[in-house]
Amino acid sequence: MNSQFEPVRRLPNMQDVGPNELAERDAAISTLRGSFGLRGYDRAETPILEQTELYIRKSGGALSSRLYGFSEPGGSEVSLRPEFTSAILRLAADNGASSSPVRIMYDGPVFRYAAPEDEDGEKTRQFTQLGAELIGAPAPSADGEVIAMALEGLESLGFDQARVVIGHVGIVLAALTEFDLSERAKLFLINSIAQLKNGEIDVVTEKASTLGFVSDAVVDDAQAAADRERIATTIEQVMTEGIGVTLGKNTGARSPEDIISRLSRKMSQADNPANFKRALDMLSALSKVNGPANRAIADGTAVLANAGISGDLISNLSDVLTSAELEGVSADRISVDFGMARGIAYYTGMLFDLYAGGNTGETLGGGGRYDGLTRALGYDKDVPALGFAYNLDAVVAASSISTGEGDDIVAVSPESEGSIVSAIKKARKLRSEGKRAAIDFQQSESSQSGEKS
Repeated sequence: MNSQFEPVRRLPNMQDVGPNELAERDAAISTLRGSFGLRGYDRAETPILEQTELYIRKSGGALSSRLYGFSEPGGSEVSLRPEFTSAILRLAADNGASSSPVRIMYDGPVFRYAAPEDEDGEKTRQFTQLGAELIGAPAPSADGEVIAMALEGLESLGFDQARVVIGHVGIVLAALTEFDLSERAKLFLINSIAQLKNGEIDVVTEKASTLGFVSDAVVDDAQAAADRERIATTIEQVMTEGIGVTLGKNTGARSPEDIISRLSRKMSQADNPANFKRALDMLSALSKVNGPANRAIADGTAVLANAGISGDLISNLSDVLTSAELEGVSADRISVDFGMARGIAYYTGMLFDLYAGGNTGETLGGGGRYDGLTRALGYDKDVPALGFAYNLDAVVAASSISTGEGDDIVAVSPESEGSIVSAIKKARKLRSEGKRAAIDFQQSESSQSGEKS
């Protein structure tokens, strides 16, 4: 008889995980926990469901647009976790992480939506992350530890040729500061790194022109002052009349006058088109610098020098590389890429991606430094921190992991053992010896059917 119901199918881009795949994942988790534990990392868990605010405070639009968010019955806006870092940092900050370095490892499912037409549209929307965070330790030595540990974990799973590609968003931010640009202009340029790296400077320039960053118009001081006065009047009217505007709860001790002045100054700040163009050219050249560490450092220094910027900005990256080598990472396993882009905006310093071999193919994981995240989450001080995570599903798929489990199951037949009671005793004895044993109930049913007839 056919069912009157249609089968309930899986959601698009979700996956079932069978026994073999799950055994491989469990074996990888066990191995990696052991590897991280040797460096003093301890496990922690955070909720799968969190307030959405936790993930959008500092993560940028790329991540917030991929959240599985909804209103819970109690009225709170919540999301399934898309990553662990923010929650782990909150946990550490609530337990006094600023007094001494805290080493935490974690693993579990994360959820990121992607529409079919998106760049990641073919990827699964639920996957497993396993990673670690080192909280309360400054660069560069801590950076070297985390990079080395990330590679050691892959080595423990058989990736003998694993490599790391390192970038540094802090250098990019510091270099852009030299051009006296507004925060809005710097954010636009940073978000355009991937396009500039691909040689799409004309596309970026056109977009910049549309947004008013590149223009033949000249805004003098008098015009800027007039704009500030006009905007301040508008803001004051909005604050007085309450035209659907929420300024937020964290205004601190600032008076309404201070808020008006600050907002009007930010909104009316005009970027010098010539400075913007120089910054764009510099970033376009810098984003294309990649390769072996020594060569990339030299080429990056030259790009900055051509733009009139001191090469001392790159010294922190050089120190990070030295720290990684002191931790045992050979120089031939490290590449530098100044055009490394990230979809999560809270990184402030060193970034890195992990590969099975070479710098091509799908990344197995990555991470970086995010020193400003604690304050963005509402705490009263910045705590130096960094971490990384593997996409464990990608790691397992690319490896040859031994599960340590035998595939053979001994089927114990009640018919051959004389009775179901004897079969159960036999199966229990086999299990006590470490063997896998299961009752063949089909044989039992066949035997009983024969007896009844």
